[in-house]
Amino acid sequence: MERLITSDNAEAIGRPIIEQIITAHLNSDYDHLLAQVPTIRGKVPQEEFEEAAANLEPFGNVRSIEYLGHFAKVKEHLVLWRVRYERADEDILWHLYLSDLESEVQTVGLFFDL
Repeated sequence: MERLITSDNAEAIGRPIIEQIITAHLNSDYDHLLAQVPTIRGKVPQEEFEEAAANLEPFGNVRSIEYLGHFAKVKEHLVLWRVRYERADEDILWHLYLSDLESEVQTVGLFFDL
């Protein structure tokens, strides 16, 4: 089966997704997050999401989102992003997990390191 996501197009595919996910966190908008990552419904409770969004709040607005790389996995792709915030002294590493096994790209997970 031919993969839809490759190292050549991972940034172009992942950028609009990660931007929407980060916007959902900045606005503490759980419904917006679920629209981007429907697979987390039932796995990440709204309270947990709101706590994660609150943890990012002191950092302020996003200054930049930099693509770091793509890692092909058996069942998914890991796309890494360096996000810089206006009031943070350090960068935040965002992990975006994408699947292309169902003949379409789906977001299947995300994680960020504080």
